[in-house]
Amino acid sequence: MSANDTAASATFSIEGPPPALDEAESKLVGQQNPVVYQAVRVSHGTLRSYAGRTDYDAESIIDSFAGVEVDRSDGELTVTWRWEHDAAVFFNNGTSDHTIDGDPVLVFRFDQDKYPYLAEMFPDGTAFLPDADVSGLPQSRFVQAGLEWLRQEVS
Repeated sequence: MSANDTAASATFSIEGPPPALDEAESKLVGQQNPVVYQAVRVSHGTLRSYAGRTDYDAESIIDSFAGVEVDRSDGELTVTWRWEHDAAVFFNNGTSDHTIDGDPVLVFRFDQDKYPYLAEMFPDGTAFLPDADVSGLPQSRFVQAGLEWLRQEVS
């Protein structure tokens, strides 16, 4: 994954003769508790920990896990997994401070006890704003955490 990626995904490839690839495929995706899905759980744990530290809700990103794709050729096995939520790549890579423009407005539901200054302007708990200046997200590297775990597990 690079800073220019537009999707949160991981790819793991291995080369070798067919018997070695058969064994690798079985271990990675074919057995009772496939190693790739263990790596995904590591990624989800990393993302949940990040969400707890930063007060973000990451469950919709976790729920967007799109499964595993296996591509096999004569001499190579490639396993790819990804998250489809649009924000996944931003949670993974981080962002700088920025402004979000409404089209024509942004609508936010908020906890009135947590944001009393907003409750004065929007007493029903729903804010309508033309734009919002937001602090950047620190990078979570949740995709890399799972991939690094996988590399250690199979080496």
